[in-house]
Amino acid sequence: MGRSLPCIPMGCSACCRETTMPLTKAEAAKLARRTGMAVDKFSYANDLGILTLLNDETTRACVFLLTDSAETTAEGVCSVYDARPKGCQTYPYVLSENDTAILDEGCPHKDQFPPPSDDDAATLLNLEERILSESQDG
Repeated sequence: MGRSLPCIPMGCSACCRETTMPLTKAEAAKLARRTGMAVDKFSYANDLGILTLLNDETTRACVFLLTDSAETTAEGVCSVYDARPKGCQTYPYVLSENDTAILDEGCPHKDQFPPPSDDDAATLLNLEERILSESQDG
């Protein structure tokens, strides 16, 4: 999944807006070490028990997105880019309801990315399996 991202030079942060990005426990621990924040200050367990990134109440963006605006098209910079979760790293590749890798329709630059590869699908399926397993472990 090593690729240049067309969104970065344009300052696009649409994927970070009203996010429901899941986290593994290891990713949450890494973010806590990196930021000095308690895990419950940047994430919550959703209805399925899956650890999920919080959104800022004012900007409706990921709590780690540096932005002053709630506009979907507003610029923003990830303050934890080097430690961002795997789901953020793989975006705009996501799993469909049929567990196939697809380009997310919500990405305004999806046409500038190549179709997902078999490796992308395997990465996403492994991530989903880890996250679901952790949610069942409590």
